[in-house]
Amino acid sequence: MGLNYLHCIVLYCLRQFRGERSLSAIYHLLKGKKSSQTLQDSKWFQLEFLFGVLKDVEKNDIDKTFRQLQENHFIERINERHYQLTDLGDKCLNDWLIRLPFPVYLNGLKYHQQTTLFWYRLSLLIQTVSNLLHGQKFEPIHRHEETLAWVKRYLLSKKQIHNLGTKLYYELTTILSAFSDEEAAMFVLRLTSYERIGWTNEQIAMFFNKDRVYVQLVFQHVLHYMIARVEKDRNRFSVLYELLRDLYVPTPLTMSTRKTYEWLQKGKSIEQIAQIRKLKRSTIEDHLVEIAANINDFSIAPFVEEQTIEKIKQTAARLQTNQLKKIKEALGTTVSYFEIRLVLAKVGGKRET
Repeated sequence: MGLNYLHCIVLYCLRQFRGERSLSAIYHLLKGKKSSQTLQDSKWFQLEFLFGVLKDVEKNDIDKTFRQLQENHFIERINERHYQLTDLGDKCLNDWLIRLPFPVYLNGLKYHQQTTLFWYRLSLLIQTVSNLLHGQKFEPIHRHEETLAWVKRYLLSKKQIHNLGTKLYYELTTILSAFSDEEAAMFVLRLTSYERIGWTNEQIAMFFNKDRVYVQLVFQHVLHYMIARVEKDRNRFSVLYELLRDLYVPTPLTMSTRKTYEWLQKGKSIEQIAQIRKLKRSTIEDHLVEIAANINDFSIAPFVEEQTIEKIKQTAARLQTNQLKKIKEALGTTVSYFEIRLVLAKVGGKRET
C-alpha cells in the first residue's frame, strides 16, 4: 500500500505518543479540541505544530486510515486501546518524511485560532480591491457575515484604494519570497481576483500532483509564517497587521483556565480560587497543568519543591514515559499525581538524558 499524507500524520502521532495515547487522541489533536488533555498532549509529545491543522477531518477518515495501517502491518496492538509502529511502519514513515517532510512553519497550537478569520479577511479584501480597481461587480468569495462587515468597515476607512492595492501587493510578494515557487504558487492559486476564482485544495493537489492533505498543510504553513512575520515587523507590513491586530491571542488557554490564570496573577492560592470560582480543587489543578504547558514564564516552584521536580524529571527520563501511573508507581506515595502532571506539563516532551 502506498502511504498518503494522512497515513503519514497518523503514523507520526502514534510514534510520538509511544503507545501512551489512544486513536481518539490523534483525532482530537488534528481537530484542535480545546480541552486541557488535548492541549497538554500536544505539548507533552511535541505535536504542537499539528494541533488543529485538519479541522475538517472526520472520525471516519481517521478510523479508515487506522484500519489500512493495521491491514498493511504498519502498526501493531499493544493493548485494547493503544498501538505502536512496527519496524515496517517506522521505516515507511522515515522514508516518507525524507521525501516530503512536514512544512516547517506549521504552528497549529499557536495560530489555529487566528488562521481561519485571517484568511477570510485577507482573501475577501484581495477579491474586493481587485474588483474595485477594475470596475467589476462580483459575488463575495465568503458569506461569513462577520468578515463581510469587517472588510466593509475597513475599506470605508481608506481613501485611496489604489494605494491600498499597491501596498498589499508589495507586502504579500515580500512575504511569499520566503517560500519556494511551488509553495508560493499553492497559496496564490487559492486567491480570488477580478478575473479568476480561487482554486480548492483538491484542484491545487491535482495540478501539482500532490496529496490533498499535504497541500492543506502547506497552505497553513504559509499563513502561520505570515502571521508570525507580520507580528514581528508590523511597521513594514502595516496592511496585513491591520487584518491581524485584533486576532492575536496572547495564550492558547481554554476560557475557564484563563480566568484561573487571572486569579493566580492576583496572588490567589489554589484553595482561594476554587472557593471564589465555586469549583473543585481538582478542576483548578487541571487549569494549573494547562497553564504550565502553555505559559513559558509560568513558574511551578510555588506548587512543587525543586527536589521533587528533579525526581519526577529523572524518573520520566529513566522510564522513557509520560504515563502518570508508571511514574507514580516508581516514585511512591511521597509525590502526588498533580505534582507529576505539573512537572510533565512544564517539561513537555523534552526529557533529560
